[in-house]
Amino acid sequence: MALTGLLLAGGHSSRMGVDKALLEFEGEPLARRVARALDAVCDEVLVASGDGRRLDWLELEQVPDVLEDAGPMAGMVAGLERARHPLVAVAAVDMPHASPAVFALLARLREGQAAVVPETLEGLQPLHAVYATTAAAVLRDALERGERSVRLALETLDVRVVPPAEWEAADPTGSFADNINRPQDLPPMIPPQE
Repeated sequence: MALTGLLLAGGHSSRMGVDKALLEFEGEPLARRVARALDAVCDEVLVASGDGRRLDWLELEQVPDVLEDAGPMAGMVAGLERARHPLVAVAAVDMPHASPAVFALLARLREGQAAVVPETLEGLQPLHAVYATTAAAVLRDALERGERSVRLALETLDVRVVPPAEWEAADPTGSFADNINRPQDLPPMIPPQE
């Protein structure tokens, strides 16, 4: 099944204090790491970079947010509208363990729904999910009404929720849902051995 990958990397990283896309995680910038995970399961990878230019160094097609300063949903709509395939695997740049296996599973589980979203003990994970491009119009409408929460916008879509019992075979640890919001979420730096 052909998939478009969409890396959501347009945020201001206000809690982190620096651009999360550039943060090094296990030897590479988060943006490159998550884009690589998407590339492992997708035929194309788009980057919702906010302004559509700031992450040129990734050498991937960028899309500007459809509405400035409107959060990840503005990047999602831009990517869904630009995607060349009817299904889009969406991953936030701050999810260092984004899982190609989980994305493939979510795509296989779709039976016509607008979105297939895993659920963990922390709740729905809409920023590591698979969306049909047909969801773009509904999400754009939510944005234009002032909605900024992807989770709340999901309530207006036909969503297939995937509980742990279904996704655990693809990622037994559930680490795909880990995200990095603050400096303390980063793994400790290990000094090089002399």
